[in-house]
Amino acid sequence: MNKEAKASIWQEILQRIRNIPLILRYGLILSLGLVLVKTLEYQLFSYRFSMELYTGLLAVFFLLVGIATGLGWLQTRKVKMDKPDIKRSSETVIEEPLTAKERTILQGLLAGMSNQQIADSQHVSVNTIKTHLKNLYRKLSVANRAEAVAKAQDLGFENRPVQVK
Repeated sequence: MNKEAKASIWQEILQRIRNIPLILRYGLILSLGLVLVKTLEYQLFSYRFSMELYTGLLAVFFLLVGIATGLGWLQTRKVKMDKPDIKRSSETVIEEPLTAKERTILQGLLAGMSNQQIADSQHVSVNTIKTHLKNLYRKLSVANRAEAVAKAQDLGFENRPVQVK
């Protein structure tokens, strides 16, 4: 067998290994490792191996696992996650009016403030802000902060500085 044929065979083997699900690769490696350790342990306790040889073989095993990881045999596939689209509608209407406090908190969201920053500016606890945010999300019919900001912009709320009490 020539060098190119051997390289081709190794490439095919590596491709097949990469196609095996990660959990099965780890399971296989761990089960082989367990068999190796128990065999070495038996040999150690039956006085066929010295302790130095036992620890050396274990070190070689973990070295091989490290090399396999470094070469990418044990890496997960990277899945590209798309961000959900935030649908904007110019015909958006709020069915229930916002309170003054909710409007102030919405201004904080538009300004990019964190819950803690909004709480500090209003002299209330973060949990109070979270409660107001839940009510705000419900009234705006949104699920998260980004959707609330997008809907507020659609409704014509402008980014004004948050008033400190």
